[in-house]
Amino acid sequence: MKEVKSVKLTSVSKEKEILLLLQQQGQCIYAEIIRQTNLSYSKGKEVIYSLVSKGYIRYVGRTAKIELAIELK
Repeated sequence: MKEVKSVKLTSVSKEKEILLLLQQQGQCIYAEIIRQTNLSYSKGKEVIYSLVSKGYIRYVGRTAKIELAIELK
C-alpha cells in the first residue's frame, strides 16, 4: 500500500504550480509540466528534481510521466 503524506501549501511558487497541475491532471508528461508552467528546461528540471527529492511527486514506472506522491490540502 502506498504511503500518503499530507502537505499544506501556503507559499506561491513554481513548486506549488506543478503540484496543483498534477492534482488537476493526475499524471503529466515531464515536458508538458515544463511547458504549462512556462519554465525553461533547466529550471523545470531543477524544480521537478526538487519535488521528487522531497517525495512530493514521483515518476510512473519507467516513463516520463509524473504523478503526485502526496495528498494536497
